[in-house]
Amino acid sequence: MENNKAFMLTNGGKTFFFDCHRRFLPHNHRYRKNRKDFFVGRVENDVAPPRLSGEELFDVVSEYDDIVFGLQSGKQKFPGFGLTHNWVKRSMFWELPYWKTNLLHHNLDVMHIEKNVFENIFNTVMDVKGKTKDNIKARLDVTLFCSHKNMELVCDGSRVAKPRASFLLEKNAQLLVYK
Repeated sequence: MENNKAFMLTNGGKTFFFDCHRRFLPHNHRYRKNRKDFFVGRVENDVAPPRLSGEELFDVVSEYDDIVFGLQSGKQKFPGFGLTHNWVKRSMFWELPYWKTNLLHHNLDVMHIEKNVFENIFNTVMDVKGKTKDNIKARLDVTLFCSHKNMELVCDGSRVAKPRASFLLEKNAQLLVYK
């Protein structure tokens, strides 16, 4: 919500939660001072945000009355979006009388998450054209937010080349996967 450090990728145009996790580490953890492997030049000194109870969260969600659920909802934005919250919808589960007393409000569909994560990783390490997450926009964002010089695009006159990533499988290994 308002304590969120997510931001929009300049080139990819997606909400990015990179480096939002370090403030949950103990204050003396070595990753908090690591300026190289996370967000370029950033040292993390913030503490973790407070955790809201189900009732506190329900009070916040209840403020948004005119909510359309389902496919017709589109991209709704409620007052304060991007400042005090990042919500574009309210789950219909909040209408259930017991929902605010649940300890976990974001139960996830493990089967579909496993499928989607597998497909994204598989398509990326196999370098499947049109389905890999390692694209030109991602490489442009790497240049802006990370210090991985080996991942940056290489300009050769009028041509832009994407250096081979270390996480890609070699062609002979790819053939073994397909057998």
